[in-house]
Amino acid sequence: MAFPIAVLLPILADVGAPLLKRLIARHAAGAAGEAGSAVVDALAARLRTTATPEAVAAAYRADPDTAAAAIRQVEIDRREDWAEMLADVNATMRGEQQASGVLQRIWRPVFGLFYALAFAALALALVRALWLSDTAAINALAGISGFLIAFYGMGASVLGVYVWQRSAEKRAGAA
Repeated sequence: MAFPIAVLLPILADVGAPLLKRLIARHAAGAAGEAGSAVVDALAARLRTTATPEAVAAAYRADPDTAAAAIRQVEIDRREDWAEMLADVNATMRGEQQASGVLQRIWRPVFGLFYALAFAALALALVRALWLSDTAAINALAGISGFLIAFYGMGASVLGVYVWQRSAEKRAGAA
């Protein structure tokens, strides 16, 4: 099930559902996966609406107080399920760090370096095009903007989760 699940992030933050917000944030880049789908399904059932992020968001906009109470209740009712889903993701990342293969251990940092280089190259190309008023280059970038948004959005999600987890591990003294 693929859908723009990120539409729920501001709602969950506003309502005060941090566990659900963290779970959705981890799956906002592309297909929501099992965890994101489970959150949307639970929220939609509680709000008596269609199981899509847009329908949940529409229910929230229509009656914020009732929807906020329902969202908080979903977080409380299934707190153990949500925590278990988050723990599975964390276990995968810890397993990668302790793997015997070098590539399996370092793929996330290497991805981060390549991502930074790709982003810098795009930024420099855009600055150059703007500086020189190169309309052909600007139009070319505009023409592939959908691809660029998807490429950099997914990359930023992978990199963001990695940095967030490494920061938490460092604060806990595990790294």
